[in-house]
Amino acid sequence: MPLTRLSRASAGLVAPVAAMAFVSPSGADPVEPIPGSGFFVVGADIAPGLYRTDGTASTWQVLINDVPTEDSMCLWFTYSTPDANKDHVVATNMSVGPMYVTINSTVKAFESQNCEPWIRVT
Repeated sequence: MPLTRLSRASAGLVAPVAAMAFVSPSGADPVEPIPGSGFFVVGADIAPGLYRTDGTASTWQVLINDVPTEDSMCLWFTYSTPDANKDHVVATNMSVGPMYVTINSTVKAFESQNCEPWIRVT
């Protein structure tokens, strides 16, 4: 497998989101920006909203037939339950370039793997 220096490409998913207020049940401030790797419960760890990442946190990219491998990409999941059960995935996406994720009232948890930090847009 050839190793090449990472070049960022534009790809992503954008969805509208209504403005909303957020108050953490524990009274603690939500994590912002959201770290690029981890599992986060909406309400307890992070606030709902529209978030953007610059893409993969990998400095090197592994290509197979000129296609980046999953380990070279930024990958995210939203869940309808506050656990990482893949049967409860609401939405997912992966890219080497910038992406957006909408975390709305139907999302109970968010998981990010190998991404740059997620910055709240709205």
